[in-house]
Amino acid sequence: MKRHLCVAAIVGVIVAVAAGLILAQDKQPKAEPARPDDDKAIREASESFARAFEKGDANAVTAAFTEEGEYQDEDRDAVRGREALAKAYSDFFAKRKEVKVQGKVHSIRFIGKDTAVEEGTFTVSAGNAPAISSRYSTLYVRQDGKWLIALLKEWGDEKTRKANIEDLAWLIGSWETDNGESKSKSKYEWTENKKFIRCQYDVHIKAKDKTIHSTGTQVIGVDPAIGRIHTWTFDSDGGVGEASWNWDGERWVIDSSGTLADGTDLSATNFMTKTGDNSFTWRSVRRTIDGDPLPDLPATKVNRVKE
Repeated sequence: MKRHLCVAAIVGVIVAVAAGLILAQDKQPKAEPARPDDDKAIREASESFARAFEKGDANAVTAAFTEEGEYQDEDRDAVRGREALAKAYSDFFAKRKEVKVQGKVHSIRFIGKDTAVEEGTFTVSAGNAPAISSRYSTLYVRQDGKWLIALLKEWGDEKTRKANIEDLAWLIGSWETDNGESKSKSKYEWTENKKFIRCQYDVHIKAKDKTIHSTGTQVIGVDPAIGRIHTWTFDSDGGVGEASWNWDGERWVIDSSGTLADGTDLSATNFMTKTGDNSFTWRSVRRTIDGDPLPDLPATKVNRVKE
């Protein structure tokens, strides 16, 4: 994938929308899933699991696992085997009524003829309690023609659940990147009460025999429903996007999704690493457009503009 797509992805910390906008206008070919039928089957299995979880159906949730299936998270011991899983999920649903679930598949990769790994994010809310989001990794195995969960791992970051918008105060100011083919500028400023950061971005990209120009607005703040930093992006052509930020101790991991004006769905995982008071790097991976995978993009450096 051409480097100019990477620049589009970083301007104003614009997660997926601008990257997908340029991709759609530049008519770049989409990468097809390596095994489309299996890819579809796993996505359907993942969706069925989420719906069974939302209904509080412990039997259906447990049936999604192999007999020796295992669940792990960072807060408790692993749960192994369908019998133990059935009890754990039954106890969970008994305490939490009206569970709502939102899952987002970021990638599916095959590591064998009958094995695959799915990664994504999972957000659960129960009643009036705050929603809890986590990242997950699922090891699927195919048994008797059916994809089942052999191992499901979930993890979060306590710091991100208590995030403060002041963690991104260093962004205030103007930023730019210019690699000859692409130029981008973004300006971050506080809203009146310093609860949000507002960004205006402007991108010019040379693509084949034309120059693509994109502008838009992004709002960054702590989502009170989940206690995490969240962004909302609005592109001038009508595209919209949002992203959830997680701090992994060294960099921001930004799970993003968006929709172009024509209805095309986009997603990506982005890494934002501060490299000094006046620079940061941005890298985009696990990118998809309408569920189809796209190549990862290399890291690009963004520099502060001296006022």
